Amino acid sequence: MTRALRADAGEQLWHAIRDTAESADQVTLLRSAGCLAVGLADMAASARDPIHHGPARVLGAAPGVCTVTGADEGAHFTGAATANAYLMHARLTDDSFMVAAHPGLTVIPVALAAAEHALHTGSGEVDGEHLLRAVIGGYECACLLAERLLPEVSRRGWRVTAVIAPLAAAATAALVLRLSDEVACSALGLASAGAGGPLGVVSTEGDGWRLQPALAVQAGVSAALAAAAGLRSAADALTAEHSFYALFGGVLGAEDRHPVQLPAIHRVTFKRYPVAMFGQSIFDAIRTLPPITGIADRIDVEVAPFAAQYGNQRDGSTTSIASVEGITLAAVQRFLPDLDIGSGTRRVPVGVSGDSVLPDLAARIELTLTDGRRFSVTGDGDTSGWQIGDFADHCRDLLGAQGTLLCDAAAALLEPTGIDRLLELWRATR
Repeated sequence: MTRALRADAGEQLWHAIRDTAESADQVTLLRSAGCLAVGLADMAASARDPIHHGPARVLGAAPGVCTVTGADEGAHFTGAATANAYLMHARLTDDSFMVAAHPGLTVIPVALAAAEHALHTGSGEVDGEHLLRAVIGGYECACLLAERLLPEVSRRGWRVTAVIAPLAAAATAALVLRLSDEVACSALGLASAGAGGPLGVVSTEGDGWRLQPALAVQAGVSAALAAAAGLRSAADALTAEHSFYALFGGVLGAEDRHPVQLPAIHRVTFKRYPVAMFGQSIFDAIRTLPPITGIADRIDVEVAPFAAQYGNQRDGSTTSIASVEGITLAAVQRFLPDLDIGSGTRRVPVGVSGDSVLPDLAARIELTLTDGRRFSVTGDGDTSGWQIGDFADHCRDLLGAQGTLLCDAAAALLEPTGIDRLLELWRATR
């Protein structure tokens, strides 16, 4: 499945990232502002929960000038990016790409920390447009890699977010800090040495899935700083035997991409419910059912094949974040509280199957009751069409009035102004 790559794959990747960031139009910049606002709201909502506030403070423990969301003390660039990446993902509400990847956590925490670092050290001006373009480039890196690796990377047992995060974080830092092309390419190559993370964390219990992507972001930021300090990577760091692409899966060359394709940030999707991206359609479907009383006899769920197979569905824990069965039962409990679904060994059976006709973010559900009644519904989790009003609504739902202010400040970055207002609001959000 792997196609041969030239040794300058890292340089090709960097040029695609940089060119996309530099050429982005106003529509794409506004999209970037929306992603930034939702990311900030996700981090702030997690920081309000003591369960997540404590780990974030530990991850950002080294003192510095960069903000850790919800904390009074500042942290070092690397620690702040790590802590905020953890917060963005902690409740499983962050954005997605191609169902399984979480690009925002690899980009937004890094862009913000890099901006604060640059402003404090005087190493470069960071105005609103520059920050938004860096976010666009970071998303382009994360999504290009996810696009090229999925689904093979998952079949090989790797979690795609942990694989792409080091490179996307390094690319984002390089863009914000205006690193030279040579240094940025080295940052990508050095970051690839820290890529990888087992997919098994999503099919078992525990908090490994919350922490894993943040550790990968940490590796990427460290790689960018090391490159800026003089370390260099090999020219074939991504393509040599046993290196990044060889380990994680096949890749299409740059010549296979559509020449007029929109920046990848336009295909990112957003969550309305705190479950896996492929679970959004399940929640969306069950939410449409009328109030139902009685005893459930069986629930059959059809999703796209990737979702039906992701994260070891057959043998994984039904309480894990990847379990279609667990997601379905959680949706029933939330929206149909009067329906008896049993418990323990007497719990209603949930059949899960993949249907290649279904879109990646769609689901079809049939609920059968013991009295013979049947209910069939479909759901759609594709939110890639969100506009700035949708981002504002989502931020307000998460944080109330503070969410609205954050979204307005992110949108104002399109104006010829600095980022002080956004940083001020973010630091004050509690």
